[in-house]
Amino acid sequence: MGLSRNFKSFLDGVLCFSLLWSLTASIWLKQKPANNEQPFASIIYTAVEQGRVALPCDISPPSVNDSAALVLWYKNESTQPVYMLDARRGVLEEAHQWASPQLQFRAHFHMINRPAFLQIDPVRKGDAGTYRCRIDYRRGRSINTVIKLQVVEPPSEVLILDETNTTLSGLIGPYSEGQPLKLTCISYGGKPRPAVSWWKGNTLLDNNYSFLPHKIVENILYVPVLWRYDLLMNLTCKSSNNNVTVPLSSTVTLDLNLKPEIVEIEPFKIPVAVETEVEFRCVATGARPAALITWWLDDQKLQSSTNTQNNKSQSSSLLTYTPSIEDDKKYFMCNAENPKIQGSSINTGWFLMVNYPPKLFLQLDKQGDVRDGEEVKFECKVHASPLVKDVSWEFDRKEFSLSPAAAASTMYNRTLVIHEASRAHRGRYRCSASNSEGLGFSNEIYMTVKYAPVCRNQRRSYGVAIGETVQVRCTLDADPPDVAFHWRLITSSKRFEDIDYISNQSQSFATYVPKTRNDYGTLECWGANSVGVQKDSCSFNIIPAGPPESVKNCSVLNQTEHTIFIQCLRGYDGGLSQSFTIEAYSLENGNMLANITTSTEPQFSVSQLPGNAAIRFLVLASNARGRSAPAVLTAHTLRSPEKLTVRGNGGNKAVFAPVLATLIIVAIVMVVAPITGIIAFRIQKQKKRQVSRQRENDCDMSDVVCDKSGDVASGHNDKGPDIIPDQMFREGLVDCEEQCLQLLTSTKASHRDILCEVSRQSVSSGDRKINVTGCFNEFVQPRNNKKLTKEDDSSDSQSMLYVKRHEVSLESSWRTTDQKPLTESSEETLISRNVHESTV
Repeated sequence: MGLSRNFKSFLDGVLCFSLLWSLTASIWLKQKPANNEQPFASIIYTAVEQGRVALPCDISPPSVNDSAALVLWYKNESTQPVYMLDARRGVLEEAHQWASPQLQFRAHFHMINRPAFLQIDPVRKGDAGTYRCRIDYRRGRSINTVIKLQVVEPPSEVLILDETNTTLSGLIGPYSEGQPLKLTCISYGGKPRPAVSWWKGNTLLDNNYSFLPHKIVENILYVPVLWRYDLLMNLTCKSSNNNVTVPLSSTVTLDLNLKPEIVEIEPFKIPVAVETEVEFRCVATGARPAALITWWLDDQKLQSSTNTQNNKSQSSSLLTYTPSIEDDKKYFMCNAENPKIQGSSINTGWFLMVNYPPKLFLQLDKQGDVRDGEEVKFECKVHASPLVKDVSWEFDRKEFSLSPAAAASTMYNRTLVIHEASRAHRGRYRCSASNSEGLGFSNEIYMTVKYAPVCRNQRRSYGVAIGETVQVRCTLDADPPDVAFHWRLITSSKRFEDIDYISNQSQSFATYVPKTRNDYGTLECWGANSVGVQKDSCSFNIIPAGPPESVKNCSVLNQTEHTIFIQCLRGYDGGLSQSFTIEAYSLENGNMLANITTSTEPQFSVSQLPGNAAIRFLVLASNARGRSAPAVLTAHTLRSPEKLTVRGNGGNKAVFAPVLATLIIVAIVMVVAPITGIIAFRIQKQKKRQVSRQRENDCDMSDVVCDKSGDVASGHNDKGPDIIPDQMFREGLVDCEEQCLQLLTSTKASHRDILCEVSRQSVSSGDRKINVTGCFNEFVQPRNNKKLTKEDDSSDSQSMLYVKRHEVSLESSWRTTDQKPLTESSEETLISRNVHESTV
């Protein structure tokens, strides 16, 4: 077998150990898993014959720096291993595996799983026994795992027998609905003996079984009554002695003869007319096979015209019948029966009737006019055959509501009661009813309700100035409409009833002039007719007229590129009708962009606005007396979306363009930043040298700086982004430069005598504009130095530097921008220098 010496000496030790194995096996079966203190464990496994089983053996080392060197599997009392894995001369994953002849080609040790396991596939009867897995570690002590394997022998055959001991399978029967059923299940073989049970689908019917000689297990199923839902029912006998394999089973399907379940006549219970031919159809369902149908009128059998069988469980019969007067009140019936089942007949029918549509008549219990608040009853008389069940009520050709709010109810379904009649009940009434013959309507009755005057919806507030005449209209609703009006004025100090007014039926106009502040108050109007006096008067507020209040709570509901939606709440209207106006102004230039007026609500949709612009809105309310203070709010239209151009067919270019641009910018910054730092350091150093030389060789002039050659200093780089282009100087400052050079060469003339008077001019370069006051004004481009720059109010960027004119004597020395700023007494001078410290 090629075992090493170490392994042979190990086997000698196993011989000694096996003497104690049989004494301690029962104890190991109850012990816990192996550990350092207890180097063995015990497990019980159950496998089914011809199945597979995995016997676990944890080969994980007890410490990090240790590993398994040898894995041995023993069975029962044998001292020879049945399976071995030897990794003493290599790594565990490449170890050699060996199996004994009884497990050869059926066993394999899997180390990938945790825990590792020995798989036996397929399992045989002889594999049952006690297995011991021994793991020898390179440094730690050995660990043993004891596993008891139990092999189950499943049953060999299951049979279903009837009362005559005939073997049944598949579709059995047919049995009749309502009869009992007895079936016997026999199971052969199996170790241990199986449990035999009856099942209906997933429902357990019977699990009482008995053991017979010769390894036979029997279970008898008894069903007292077979129901129609047992048709094609599957009855399964299962035999099982383990929970691993699928139980051995045998199934039969029941075939049944069924009684008819439903008999229907179409049409059912319809009225018939004398000497009028009518056709009936009788359908019987639920019978198996199909039922036999017969027609009956009392005890007389009628001959049907046709009999058909629709399918195995449904049949129908068509009857053409002409009733006579003698047939009235006779019982008309259809009978269905399954001839194979005694007492299975069922029937349906009704007593024939000769019917006609309902005839209705409506009458009102009250004579004369109906007054407001009186009780009114409508009685509907119905004549119909067959009798009608319900009577419907209509008001102005619509269904009449019998809710409590309508103050109406019904009595015996024939009388409509209106408990308190009101003007809302005026209109046309009728009743209707229907039966199988049709729908009938009664005559219409129009009910008028006389009522006292009431106020209508109308204007309730009037704004009027002192000494101004106002006409107040009072409109009432009354029946009859002949109304006698009354007016009065109620103020804080008096009650005045001498009001001038005119009346016309149910409408009146009062004329009133407030003469003092105490004449403002409430005008009341009420009327009376033949029914009664108005209960609640109509009130009208007479208030001082004035301009309306400002709108409130203005807010921007939505905004787009060119449209802004604004909504406000209206204030007090000043007693007069008011309108609302919105004005839109640009914050950039103050131009009016929109002016919209509405007379409904302060809600505006301001369109055709410029995109990406700040806009100020003024919302005002106005009436005949003036305008309110404006409500001010500011909004901003949205920026137009940027366009992304994609070239070619590659759609991914547009997606990766921002990312690529970002990477390029980062790379440029990483390269340019060090170079810029070096250049800035050298420029700073050179700058200090120039300042030192300039102080030594300072030119004797006040408003002009010159270099050693006598020219005006212009050391700025034409290519610099912050330098005014040379073209500006060439085109706009040529004359000024020549006069300034004359000043440098002149030593006799005083400073003020040779000042060149240059008219105010404007020099432009691109989108930048510089105002020139004289030849001694400095024209420089601002740096990012907030101390030396001044923002232009009309631009978003610091595009211009305004420098005031500063006059000094020729003897005064020039102050560089590196020196401290001028004192407060001297006139302020704002000077900016470029990166080369050059100044014009």
